[in-house]
Amino acid sequence: MSARPDPPRRAPASVIVDLVAALVLVATALLGLASTFAGWDFLVIGLVSAALGLVLVLLTRRSSVALLLVGVPILALLLGGPVALRDGGLGLGIPGPQTLAEVMRGSVTGWSELLGTWAHVDANGPPALVPFLLGFVGASLAGVLALRSRSAAAPVLPLLGVLVVVLLLRRRTGDDFAWFTLAFAVVALGWTVTRGLVLSREHAVRTAGSRVGGVGRGVSAVVIAGVAIALAATLTSGTSASTGANLRGDAADLPELEGLDSPLRRFRSFAEHPDKQSDNVHRKLLFTVAGAPRASRVRILALDRYDGNEWVAGSGTVSGTHDDAFHRMDNTLDNPARGRELRVQVAVAKAWRSAWLPTVGSLTSLRFLFEEAEARREGLRYNLATSTAVVPVGAGEGDDYEFTAVLPPDRLTARMRPWPGPGMAVEGIQRVDPLLQPVLASKAPPMRKVFVLAKYLREEGRYSDGAMPGETRHAAGHDLDRVVDDFLLARRPVGNDEQYAAAMAMMANRVGVPARVVVGAVVPRDGKVRGEDVHAWVELRVSDGSWRTLPTEEFMGDEPPRRNLLPAPRPRVPPAAVAEPVEPVTPPEVAREQQARDDAEAEQRSLVLRVLPWLVVLLLTLVLPVAKLLRRTVRRRRGRPSDRVAGAWAELVDHARDLGMSVPLGVSRPAQARALTRAGDFSERADNEVFSRVEPDEAQVGRVWHDLGRERRAMTAGRPLRRRVWAPFNPVSLLRASRGHRDD
Repeated sequence: MSARPDPPRRAPASVIVDLVAALVLVATALLGLASTFAGWDFLVIGLVSAALGLVLVLLTRRSSVALLLVGVPILALLLGGPVALRDGGLGLGIPGPQTLAEVMRGSVTGWSELLGTWAHVDANGPPALVPFLLGFVGASLAGVLALRSRSAAAPVLPLLGVLVVVLLLRRRTGDDFAWFTLAFAVVALGWTVTRGLVLSREHAVRTAGSRVGGVGRGVSAVVIAGVAIALAATLTSGTSASTGANLRGDAADLPELEGLDSPLRRFRSFAEHPDKQSDNVHRKLLFTVAGAPRASRVRILALDRYDGNEWVAGSGTVSGTHDDAFHRMDNTLDNPARGRELRVQVAVAKAWRSAWLPTVGSLTSLRFLFEEAEARREGLRYNLATSTAVVPVGAGEGDDYEFTAVLPPDRLTARMRPWPGPGMAVEGIQRVDPLLQPVLASKAPPMRKVFVLAKYLREEGRYSDGAMPGETRHAAGHDLDRVVDDFLLARRPVGNDEQYAAAMAMMANRVGVPARVVVGAVVPRDGKVRGEDVHAWVELRVSDGSWRTLPTEEFMGDEPPRRNLLPAPRPRVPPAAVAEPVEPVTPPEVAREQQARDDAEAEQRSLVLRVLPWLVVLLLTLVLPVAKLLRRTVRRRRGRPSDRVAGAWAELVDHARDLGMSVPLGVSRPAQARALTRAGDFSERADNEVFSRVEPDEAQVGRVWHDLGRERRAMTAGRPLRRRVWAPFNPVSLLRASRGHRDD
């Protein structure tokens, strides 16, 4: 399979077949990226680059391989700008220094940038270099092996490597098998067999069982087809650690969120304050929302991890999904959420200075409307699981944008079942146990417990921003001391949205319902969101995996505290969650058992997908031996006795051919026997029985076939081990039938 500097001459037609087959295989492999890229530009880039690589190979087929080793990377560098980046450079497709630098940088960063961007990825910038390099390098290597090698299967191997890379990079749309790999296997199988036959004919090797085109052709084709199918199942199975979703989490360049502003932490800047503080925006316009339904919720950010000091926005916090990280977002997003479709515009006012972008629902696209938006476009990150958008460089006045989104179902009732998986990460959550003992001891469903606790907070708590006279002692913050000791366990819980939402989310997680804090606003009638409209609420995860809103009014009252310094009476302990008449619900342990059964069924389906390709490979491997066994049975049992005797000789000749022995076709049995060196007696006996005036009887036929077995064993014993092992799978006796025999 090694490349040769002086390759054999090939017929133009066979060269064209090889080049076209390589191009088709590149296209078939790259089709796997259709779920990752937006539009079909990536496929055009890949095919154009593959065609250019094949042209390079064709033009240099009589040159040294060393020239190709130098020419392929140089040409890739020169062509990357005009083909992949669509950069005219100096004009007429000649790249300038800046273009060359972008190609070199993008050839390294394009892979991680592709994995770090939500689908659908625009075929622009560094990600566009991924299909370019796959097409150009893959086609070049395949073309070199196709035109310089006499191996039937060698040209498919680099394209099989392209398929593997695509399977690792592609975004899976579910647990479905990647069926495009079957098309790759079929084309590869057909090309390998056809190429083997063409090479055998072109090199004028007319003796059966010859090494060229015979040995290895069938098994190579079968192995390539089986490997392609096996790769599809293995690299796309739900339990595989090599899926694009997992690689995306490993390769993504995630932003540092800890240093960004937190609207929950600075919630008092949205509250009314008697002092004229510079950072207070209670009466100021923050942004205007147009196109969103009235009373819909504008989400500023979701906070889904508690570190003991505050609720923060995290990555990798939601169980059962790979969508819980802040990845890059191009113009469009293939969002799995379903609901009412929206098109919304947001005009940012002077008072809004934050890294978080207010959105409604779950995004499907986002476009900045202002000039010089490229920096923010490159920095835009989005978390699918929390529906939170962030631009680390910040967004301020004039940074307007529009987006499309869907509004998923948001209704929450006490009869819903919670998500049976683990809750959110909450540091120090056990510190709320003294307050929750009656609730924790109750046998009521977890969701009912959440609503009981919400009612308790609403009735017992008092609302204060700590700004009015007599209320300044109520401090800001939502660390454990403030939320537990100075709020939940205080004589009277007093706080604002910050403390209420932080405490409610903590208690919900403690009773077994995953909960997170969200800061945002309900869209006013005029769409103008001011500081006074900003509130915090809690979202709970229900059994179908969706997050539903526990409205602020469910757990937060608006009654102010007593404005004197006398201590408030100790509140009553939250009542145990009474078992009101509700629809039958599944206890947590039963839900976990059901989840375990579902996981087991998913594992079984995944096991079938992993085992199926190997069964297919096994069946494909057994095709040739079974076909030969059927042929032998037909020769022994069908036709006249003389025909069955002739069939015994044909069986011996075909066995010799499978063993790699040179047997001339179209000559007499004695001539063939001389080529076999030791089968003369058996040949003479077969001729006597076939050309006898009297038709041989069944006993004679049986003796001939019995002697055939002895001859086969003796012939096999004299051949090398590799020939004996390969003989049952050698397709030469099936591909070139012994129809040229003469019965003299």
